[in-house]
Amino acid sequence: MESGLVALQSLLNQYFFVLILIGGILFSLHVPKRSHYLLRLIGGMAVASLITALTGAGIQLLIAWVDFSPWMLVAVEMLRAVLLFGMSTVILFLLYRYTPINALYVGVLGYTIEHLVVLSSYCVRYYLFPQSRTAGALLFFGLFAAAFVAEYLLVRHNREGFANINNRSAIVQSTLFLFGSVVLSVLSYDYIISNDALVGTPAVFIVSTFGILMCVNILIGLLDSFRIKRIETELLKTRELWHEDVRRYELSKETVDVLNYRYHDLKKRMALLTQDTAAGEQIRRALDDYDDSFRTGNEAMDVVLTEKSILCRQNGITMTAMADGNCFASLGQVDLYSILGNLIENAIEYLKSVPDPDKRVIALSIRQEGEMDVIHTENYLDKTPKQFDDLPLTTKPDVEDHGFGLKSVRYTLKKYGGILRITTDDHLFSATAAMPRNESSHKKEKASGSCN
Repeated sequence: MESGLVALQSLLNQYFFVLILIGGILFSLHVPKRSHYLLRLIGGMAVASLITALTGAGIQLLIAWVDFSPWMLVAVEMLRAVLLFGMSTVILFLLYRYTPINALYVGVLGYTIEHLVVLSSYCVRYYLFPQSRTAGALLFFGLFAAAFVAEYLLVRHNREGFANINNRSAIVQSTLFLFGSVVLSVLSYDYIISNDALVGTPAVFIVSTFGILMCVNILIGLLDSFRIKRIETELLKTRELWHEDVRRYELSKETVDVLNYRYHDLKKRMALLTQDTAAGEQIRRALDDYDDSFRTGNEAMDVVLTEKSILCRQNGITMTAMADGNCFASLGQVDLYSILGNLIENAIEYLKSVPDPDKRVIALSIRQEGEMDVIHTENYLDKTPKQFDDLPLTTKPDVEDHGFGLKSVRYTLKKYGGILRITTDDHLFSATAAMPRNESSHKKEKASGSCN
């Protein structure tokens, strides 16, 4: 077994594109796959292995026939490294729905992880157990296992994947820095090993540390590019949702006004047409059951509550609401419509999939707590969802077009110094949106009474 580990390590050092590919596949955990994924993977691995074997044999023949200088040998090995890295990137492109620049991005991430682990294992082995190849192999595989686990933990909640990174300058610069680190490490190690005066000195530690720091810097830069891209995407989606809320608010306001007018007009006509008092009372009660209008004194609040109440009834959901229109007086009408609407819609979307009608209930309250105006919603929760960035991940497969409702709420609240808090305890999903009451809302409260 010990000799097998050493042999496997030696093989992976020659066929290191496999390690790059494993890292790239882990980074692509949530990226859509292309058709015939398994066939593409097996075929790509087979072709890459064949090319790696042929180039390795070709280099050995050249060394036997041509008297290469040490610098030329390094140059040949670097060309081979570029070839193996390129094959890894091409395989990733063929496996996932990446653009070429996205595949290069993930390939650089995978190669950086590989180079980081190799530098670390070589440095530790050189100083702690230089004579034990088995211990070196165990360290090699242990560090790679730890690195791959760390990759998985990093990307498991990243439902968006790395398929939308288009920062070409950062990717190209990272690629150049990575290969610069590889060249520097190879040249330095060869020089140290061939120079007896440097053997046993801190030279290997210095070179390894410099290479490790470069790898860490590359990883930080690439992951920061992803973070910036994710923020840009969220802001773009939030703006789109806000403009859509503007349109929906105006349309809903007109629709609710028409419904209220026709409802009250119908009640008057029925009162005139119905002569039988008992029958008239029965009809009026039936009509009252379909009166979903709210009259809180806040137009935007009335519109969204009426609209969502109708939507709840259509989907067999009961919504109980205690709302004070004096709250959120300083909030823009569209912003209030957006915040309140997204919170209720989030509950509706979940409860639509709950089969038990007794559990299809939304409890809503809008009130003042101290110096804060608060919207609080509660609904049944079957299973605690995974969270990312303190918000639950969407359970819908199309993550690019869903899951932005609560992000939009949080973004809008931040404009007013507010916060959004989500809790998922004891089969209960609770969302609390709170923002401070400013001077204008205090003045309005004094004129119209307390919000409690």
